[in-house]
Amino acid sequence: MRFLATADLHIRKKEDAALLARIFDRAREAGCGAVLIGGDLLDSPFPPPETASALMRLLEAAPCPVFIAAGNHDPLAVTAFYRSLPEGVYCFPEELTAAPLSAPGLHLFGCSAPREQSDRRILAGFAAPEGALNILLAHGQVDGGDFQPISAQELAESRFQLAVIGHIHKGGQRRIGGCHLLVPGIPEGRGWDETGEKWVYLIDAEPEGGVAVEPVSVAERTYREYPVDLTGCADSGAILAALEAVSVPPHTEARLILTGAPGESPEAAARVYTERTGRDVKDRSDPSLSVELLRGQNTLQGAFVRRALAELETAPPEERPLLEEALRLGLAALKEARL
Repeated sequence: MRFLATADLHIRKKEDAALLARIFDRAREAGCGAVLIGGDLLDSPFPPPETASALMRLLEAAPCPVFIAAGNHDPLAVTAFYRSLPEGVYCFPEELTAAPLSAPGLHLFGCSAPREQSDRRILAGFAAPEGALNILLAHGQVDGGDFQPISAQELAESRFQLAVIGHIHKGGQRRIGGCHLLVPGIPEGRGWDETGEKWVYLIDAEPEGGVAVEPVSVAERTYREYPVDLTGCADSGAILAALEAVSVPPHTEARLILTGAPGESPEAAARVYTERTGRDVKDRSDPSLSVELLRGQNTLQGAFVRRALAELETAPPEERPLLEEALRLGLAALKEARL
């Protein structure tokens, strides 16, 4: 059977429901037999009426059964939305329970978070039945953390071959004993604390063939930071040219991180770049380490730079990278000593 697994959509307003629509479209295209949502479908237990209505319409038209484990942002005890779900959409109760899944040899278990804070150990003393491929859907933290914690030992001894666990926004996968742990992460970045590619996961689970997991993207935007080394840029014109040389693909929210030792402050060039592109620029460069500026100064740093440059000019090509690194480290050490 093929599943699509996701978690942590954090839908706040009506427009955010488009993310769930894209997830359902992907499930339809991939021929999925069920969609698994590992908590925090909603960002709050009290969504605005227009948001709840938009989500309900999507769930009513879902291409396959949908199984939901409520999370800490939409806990079961206080989220009225989960009390009137359409046919074909199942929200797990608080206790670990088998879902009404019609698939021979497959068992889907899950549980919902009862409240915003919950330190219960959802797998304590639990073992899934033998002789089947067992899947867990929940919202919690594995091997660390205090929200519905699951220890690695509990997971390894639970007889689950696959565990889909929401809550942590940075996705990842690993093996724990005989279990494939999948943390879907957030499916689309919402800000600079959620940079990089985000995924939902197609899962093929067969009692005889085991579990195969494939990440696929449904995101319409990606947040990315681009480092720009300004070393060697002598003035604002050269700095601006370096910023404008950064290639940003479509549907990408880009922020430039300035590093290195430019010949002058990049503030003016960064301001012009932001006005032209609307992109954010974060300055972590250090003009005080500019070789071009220091070589003419009658200071200890200036003397060090002149000596290092003289050695570089006469050094064989294979030695120059090492001497350039020594120059960089020496300047940093001298600056630290001055501080």
